[in-house]
This record gives sequence, C-alpha cells and structure tokens, in this order.
Amino acid sequence: MSVEAVAFDMDGVVVDSEDYWVEEVEAILAEAVPDADVDPEDVVGINVYDQYELLAAEYDLAVDREGYFDLYDRRARSIYTERAALTEGFHELLDEVRDRDRRVGLVTSSFSQWVTFVFERFDLDGRFDVVVAANEEDVPGKPDPALYVLAADRLGVDPSEMLVVEDSEHGVTAAAAAGAYVVAYAHGASADMDHSAADVVVRDPAALRERVLERL
Repeated sequence: MSVEAVAFDMDGVVVDSEDYWVEEVEAILAEAVPDADVDPEDVVGINVYDQYELLAAEYDLAVDREGYFDLYDRRARSIYTERAALTEGFHELLDEVRDRDRRVGLVTSSFSQWVTFVFERFDLDGRFDVVVAANEEDVPGKPDPALYVLAADRLGVDPSEMLVVEDSEHGVTAAAAAGAYVVAYAHGASADMDHSAADVVVRDPAALRERVLERL
C-alpha cells in the first residue's frame, strides 16, 4: 500500500533530546525510586504519567504522581531551549515530504508545553498538519498503538498508509502495532534498543532522509 502521510516522534527524531533525557532520567529515577535500580531504557519513550503508573505498580515511590511530573518538568525547559539541537536537515526533509503532497504529523509522549518549546526554538510552528501529544489525549500512550491510530485518523489516512519515524523501542512497538510502515532512527541513546518491530533501521540523518523519501 502506498504511503500517504508521514508521522514523526519528537524526542530523538525531530530533536536530539534523548541523550540528555537519559542522563536526567537516571537522576529522576534515583530520586523517585531510591530503593531500586531502574534502567532508564525501561521508561524512555513512555509518557511521564504512564511511567509513574508503571513504576508504582512495582515499587514504593518517594513522590506522588504530580511530584513525578515535576521532576521532569523542571528539567524540560533547559533541555529543549538550550541543550537539544534540531536533527540535521529536518526542515529540508519536511519540505521534501510536502513537495510530494504528503501530510505530516507529530506524535509524541512529551507534554504539549514541551512541544511548544521545541516549535518556538526551531521555527516549527505550522509545519505539521497534525500534532498528537499524549497528555492531551484520552487514550493509552506508547507502546500502545492508540496514539498512532488516532494520528492516522486525523491525517485522513489508514494507519497502513502512514510512514512513522521513531527512535525508541516503545515508540517503534506502538507504530508497528498500529499497522504503519516504521523507520527506526537508531542513534545515540536509542542505538542499542530493540528495533526489531521496525521495517527498516537507519542510523544517521542522511540515511533517514534517503529511506523516507525512497518509500514515498
């Protein structure tokens, strides 16, 4: 089936924030779950509130749900406004996708206010036809496929007509379960994650551009 729309994850795909988040998540987990050694990869790519529920089911947490969010929120501004960089050639890739008359979506586990930081800093306002932020939707987050099913509906395509670019194992799992064609962008913090559910794995911006446009 032909690809009629392209959806991008934000962290680790649009911006190279995942390496910074992995460092910060180690500190967050040490504060939130002081009596356990939790691997950051277990929660990377999962919405913060879903992370909390996942951890609370297994451990005694030192913070409540809002306290866990606050641990993330106070770090987010510096990551998105000062430290993370836009993926090389991302604006040009968006231009080329649009030149082929495909609609474009963003599907992220990050919070909408963090998306605003990224859009303002990197001049991305108006560049996506659809933005799906997990905190604004009453559906399960990644690795559940619901966010991608929802994005496809809003983009006006069947999920099988959508190409998704994801970097994390949880994101790849979600997109593949929705029925999309999945390009795994495995680099930095996500380089050694399990991307076996993806249709293809790439490891640098040039290869990402090549495989996306090739599929279109």
